Parts: sequence; structure tokens; C-alpha cells
Amino acid sequence: MKLLLALAISQALTGTLTADAAPPSSDEILARLESENNRRHVLLKAYSASRQYTLQNLRFGKQAAVSVLMQYRQLEGERYTVLTRSGSDKLNGIIDKVLASEAGAALPPEKARNQITSANYRVRLLGTEVAAGRICYVLDLTPRIKNRFLIVGKAWVDAGSYAVVRIEGRFAASISILVGAPRISEEFIEVQGYWLPAHVRSVTSTFLLGATELDILFTNYQLDQDSASLQ
Repeated sequence: MKLLLALAISQALTGTLTADAAPPSSDEILARLESENNRRHVLLKAYSASRQYTLQNLRFGKQAAVSVLMQYRQLEGERYTVLTRSGSDKLNGIIDKVLASEAGAALPPEKARNQITSANYRVRLLGTEVAAGRICYVLDLTPRIKNRFLIVGKAWVDAGSYAVVRIEGRFAASISILVGAPRISEEFIEVQGYWLPAHVRSVTSTFLLGATELDILFTNYQLDQDSASLQ
């Protein structure tokens, strides 16, 4: 009995694919990912969350932190209310620019240009791995155009729900002359059937500023009552 239990656990964690359960093609995975994202967008009408932005420059020993309440509405995008702020005024100003940029990227016309879709990316299946406790397809991402919100890197896609649970890579285009193209990692968490951002870490290093790190923590998700659970 113990041997059978250990075997079952091992198979669940490793997600070994047999010849009878071959993975779908890269294009099929991308198509299902797009379909699920569209379905989630229709169902997830509104939600709110707390965000903590921490920006630190290692060369000059400066740091800033801003806590905000984020409110999302399907047709309006994201709105932010600053709750607290501390640290360097200059770094606080940079965080304010990040907030403005994110608000613009969340608007319906712009949001479509930032998603993992066949219009924005070419993808290649690299294999399967366990991420966020799920068996995932690992996709290599190559942007079709240079867009500062698209990522050259990898995405981990849950093999069950076809939701993105992790992203790692570098922005496809420079954000600015001073900042360049940061490296980014993003982890997601499941909230009532929806996979939503949990932690974003962005790191950039330039000759003038040295290493600068931005961490964003997402907590206290509250979904609108009209947003039906996917489960």
C-alpha cells in the first residue's frame, strides 16, 4: 500500500507524460491559453487588491515603498489609491510613473497588445515542469514585435486550466535610456478559480545607476460578487 501511495504521489508531482498522453502542440497550448484568458476576462468583472511597491537602488543605498489599493473594473482598467509612502522622493517619483504606466497598460485597447497571444508571440514548447504546485507546460516566448510590455523569456502554463502561473524573462524593448530593458519574474496565485498576480520582481542594471530592484507584492484580493468562480 505504501509503495502504491508513493508511486501515485511521484507521478502526480513529476507529471510524467506517456505515449498515450502526449502533450498538445505549442500552437494548441497557445490557442487554449488564449481561450481561457478570454473566458476569464468575461467572467472577472471587477476586483480589488492591496499592492506594496518597494524600489531600491543598491549603488546609492536609496529605497522607497508605496502601498496602494488597486481597483479593477472590466471596462475601465485599473485605478490606484495611494495609502502610504516612505523613503526617497526621487524613487517615489519613479514608482508613481510605474503606477501610471500600469494603469495605461490595463486599459482595454492597450491590454490586448500586452497579452500572451498568437498575435503578439511565437511560442515553442520546451517541456513540462512543476510550478505553483501544478504540472505545467513550459513555453519559450518570442515577441513578434518590439514592445516594452512584451517578454523575451518563458511562461509556465498550467496543464489543467491553461492559466499562466509563472513568467520569467526580459522586456523586449528598452523602457528608457536610463532604465534599459529590465529582467522580470512574475508569479501568480489562484483566487476562487482565477490566476492573479502574487509577486513581481524586476531588476535592471545600468552604468549610471547601477543595480535597481523593484518588488511588487499583491495581497488581499476581493472579487466582485458578480464575478463567478471558475471552479
